[in-house]
Parts: sequence; C-alpha cells; structure tokens
Amino acid sequence: MPMHPVRHSVRAILFDGEDIVLFKRVKPGLEPYWITPGGGVEPADTSPEMTLRRELDEELGATAGPALRVFTAAEPGRQLIAYACRLVEMDLTRRSGPEFLVPGNGVHVIERVRPEKVRELNLVPRELADFIADSADTLPGLLASATHAPGRYRPVVDVHLLLFDGDRVLLGRRQGTGYADGEWQIMPSGHLEEGESVIDTAVREAREELGIDVSGLDVVHVMHHRNAGGTARIGFFLVARDHAGTPVNAEPHKCAELGWFSADDLPEGTVPYARAGIEAVRRKLDFSLHGWDVPGPAELEAEAVRAGFRQLSVALIRHRDGAVFVLSDEETDRLPSTVVRPGETLEAALARVAKAASPASSASQAPPASPPSPPPASSSAATASPASPDSPVVTSSQGARFIGADDYVAADGVSGRRFTFAAALPDLSPASGLSSAPASPAHPSVPGRWLDGGSIDATRMPHSERMLIARALF
Repeated sequence: MPMHPVRHSVRAILFDGEDIVLFKRVKPGLEPYWITPGGGVEPADTSPEMTLRRELDEELGATAGPALRVFTAAEPGRQLIAYACRLVEMDLTRRSGPEFLVPGNGVHVIERVRPEKVRELNLVPRELADFIADSADTLPGLLASATHAPGRYRPVVDVHLLLFDGDRVLLGRRQGTGYADGEWQIMPSGHLEEGESVIDTAVREAREELGIDVSGLDVVHVMHHRNAGGTARIGFFLVARDHAGTPVNAEPHKCAELGWFSADDLPEGTVPYARAGIEAVRRKLDFSLHGWDVPGPAELEAEAVRAGFRQLSVALIRHRDGAVFVLSDEETDRLPSTVVRPGETLEAALARVAKAASPASSASQAPPASPPSPPPASSSAATASPASPDSPVVTSSQGARFIGADDYVAADGVSGRRFTFAAALPDLSPASGLSSAPASPAHPSVPGRWLDGGSIDATRMPHSERMLIARALF
C-alpha cells in the first residue's frame, strides 16, 4: 500500500490581554472566514514550537512569551498542533510571509476577539474554534501558571547554609545550571520544597551538595531580594554549630569547584545576592532588603545575562503632557524599540533608540495639551514578568527611567528579555525647532504619531505595552 505524506501544521492561540489575535481572511468570490496565526512545518524547523515562533514572526512580526501545547487534531493526511501563548511585541514592518505578498491571496485583517466569541465566527478549522470557545475560562490560567504563580503571590524561598572555617566561608563555582554559571555562590544552598521546613532544606542540601551531615542550625539572617528587571524572592541564611564529614563536591555537574574564601575578601564574580547575604551576616543584621534600590542599565543587563537570556531588547516610551509617541502603520501602533546588537551594551542601545526617537527637524503636530484621562478600570499588570506598579524606577544617563521587563522567545528559539524605559521629551513648541513625529529607528519610512496616554486604542497596541504606558504615566 503506498504511503501518503502527512501535512503537519501549527497554530497559535495568541492572547493579547483578554482577547486572542485572529486573521479575518477576505478573498475574492469567497465568504470571509477567520484563522489563527500559524502555518505548515518546514524542513528547517527543529520542532513544532520553532514553527510557531517562525510563523508569528513572518505573519505578525511578533514575539510571544512561553508557549503551551494545548490542542492536537489528527485525521488522514493531516495533523494540527495548537499552542497557547501571550503576545509581547508586534511590529508589522517585520512581516515577511509570502501569503502577504501575493495580491491574489486576498487580505489578512488583524482582529482581536474574546475567546468565548470564537464560536460565533466562521473560524477554521472548526474543531479548533470549538476548543478555543470551550477553553475560554481555563487557558488564561494555564498561561499564568507558565510564567508566575496564579492567584495569591508565592515568592521563591531560598535557603543558604554558611559553613565557616575561622573567618573563611565555603563557596562553590556554578556550572551547568543555566543561572550565574561561572560565578561563586554560597555552598550549600537551594530552594525550599513543599512539605519542608527551612531547617530540613538546609540539612538536605548539605547532604546532596557536600556529602556532610549538619546539626544545630540557626537562622541568622533573612533577606528580601529582587533580581534586577525580574522577580523577587526571600532568602534564609543559616549557620551550623556542628557538622560530620569533610565537604566534597558531590554535584560536579552543577559545581565546577569548591573554595574557602575570607568573608571580608570574597572573589570577584561572587553572585551579588550571595555577597550581600554574607556581608549582612558579618554585620549581624537580622533582616535586609537587596535589589529594591534603583538598578541601572548595566545591572539590568548583568542580571539578564546571568539568567541566561541570549537576546536583549529595549523599548522606549517617549511622552509629554500625558501624550505618548508611537510608531504607527495601517494596522498597529507600537513603541520604538530595538534589539541590542552584538558587542553593544544595554545603555548604548537605549541611547540609540532615544536618539532615533528624538525629533530634530521643524515642529509638526504637537502632542495634546489637555491632561490625560485616568486609565480604564480594567487595566491590570503586564502579562509577562514586569516590575510591580509601585516598584522604583531607574534613571539612566539618557534621562530615561526603567518601567518593566517582558520575557519572550524569538523566532529562532532564542530566549529574550525586553526592557521598557520612559523618557519625557523637551519643549515641543515651534520655537524649539523640534519635530513631534520622528520615524522608526529601524524603518525610517514608518511614521510616528502622538496618542493621549489615557485613551490608548486597545485594538492597535499590544496589551503589555498599554499596561507599561499606564504604569509610566499614571
């Protein structure tokens, strides 16, 4: 019996706030119908998720956060996989899919629709439409669990056991962990697990990492730490009055080497969180905050690299009198942004975007002079991993302040972190000689326009960017 090839395709249930992003397909001689972003698996795609990322980039110039495989449909000659994910950024000037370049293919109109309303549309394939409508209440929660603990806030709890030999403390150089590899960390240390006490965790980690038994444990310091541009955690620092056995590197796949170091002269390349904890213990402090002061671009970049992000991006909220400058085309508005170039610092990329988005020719349309209206009552936190609305902001050398960060995966599968900054424009009166409508730094032909920050059009700007603007202005 001859074998017939199976056509594999991938679709994105792409959430933007509470809506999902769809294409309304309008072709000559056919009734309009709707589809989700996506397409066929190509030979160069290394996985179905890679297909998803490539198609989002080709069709929408979009990046998205974590993707969850939630639906599979198979029939003779065809298999479809659908992923749920959240939109982080969309720039249609990057769109390159062939379906958008051939006039005979008709048009793709971007629409945002509540998932429960999908059943009312002629969305194909029908089985996917039914799944989306039936899962309207559960998919957002699944996505929330992929990026942060849903419901009540649940911070990560770290447990660090300080072993001293006189004035020397034991550290281990990390490797193969995906975080801060090559840097020195307190040994042993680890995360509190369900059902364990802080003491139990310290005992377990000492056995697993060093092959020793410890007893007489005391909590000597508690730290509330926040990673620059990322999430917060609580750390318990303990000491042991006694231990049995000689510490050895029992997990060489995670630790390159052990070393004893003077507590007042730690090696260069010690994880800042660990360094601060050791210093607090030396000072006999019961409690401290770390990372809650304003971090600069260099600290944001260092933490992102430490966390293993291979691509960094910068977005800029340019504002004046409650109005925000955005890049605009026929279908979308978006913030000026750029990817940090190889060998470039985050601060240099920020300066590049600020310069490109800073008008320098004669004045045109000035931003609205009236005060902005309050943000909608439904506004909520951004969808990926931004800082909290009441968190401190940072001032860079360009006069920009850090607002928040989103984590995403690029079309080639590289993990990225996007930092958004805000900066006020100077006087835009005609006498200032400044233009109010600079073009896109990456695409000079893309025009800009001013939007009243209190009435951002929800159908044209990604939800995460609207929430960041609200945080910056209000």
